[in-house]
Amino acid sequence: MKAIILAAGKGIRLKPLTNNKPKALVKLKGKPLLEHVLASLEKAGVKETIVVIGFLGEKIEKKFGKKFGKMKLSYANQRVQMGTAHAVLQIKKKLKGKFLVGHADVIVKPSLWKKLMEKKGFDAVITLRKDKHPEKFGVAVTKGKKLVELVEKPKDKKLGNLINAACYLFGQKIFSALEKTKVSKRGEFELTDSINILAAKGKTGFVVYKGKCLDIGNIKELREAEKA
Repeated sequence: MKAIILAAGKGIRLKPLTNNKPKALVKLKGKPLLEHVLASLEKAGVKETIVVIGFLGEKIEKKFGKKFGKMKLSYANQRVQMGTAHAVLQIKKKLKGKFLVGHADVIVKPSLWKKLMEKKGFDAVITLRKDKHPEKFGVAVTKGKKLVELVEKPKDKKLGNLINAACYLFGQKIFSALEKTKVSKRGEFELTDSINILAAKGKTGFVVYKGKCLDIGNIKELREAEKA
């Protein structure tokens, strides 16, 4: 199975570390964030990963080249960063069948990728994890084995504490949802909105991840990850 890793962002909240390098190359425990993600995918048995690059993307391509261990690497350029849904659309012509999607700044164990690959019967499968502050994230509303909706930063605390962990398994129908996705209030095309389009049709499942998840968006979170 192939994987897509989104690594096009400027990493504004990680400045000054990202003044002259993309977020994916910011180091955690002496290694670039992206290296941790690629290592997890390779251990999970992923055969090929396509990295979506943008801001200073040539530095990522130069650093990692065409292979990571036994895993093949290739790149797609998101020349204008218009959001995560737009980023995934950049690789539409390069994929057949199901594929994984992750982020260069979200590090999980190989067991999660394996769990996603084994999930069947849905057009999309998202990873959920529990968090003490769900109001800061996209909270999942579920029913049975299906995702009903992702609610971004909800004020209603009754929705629970299962949040979107930003690791996915998609089938080809995600692309029609991506193409139907409208620009968000932030001025971007959001992958979570695309997922909600499929969820509304009852086509989205989920897995719950209880392992370590390092979601690194700013300097504070990077420092906390160093201690983890």
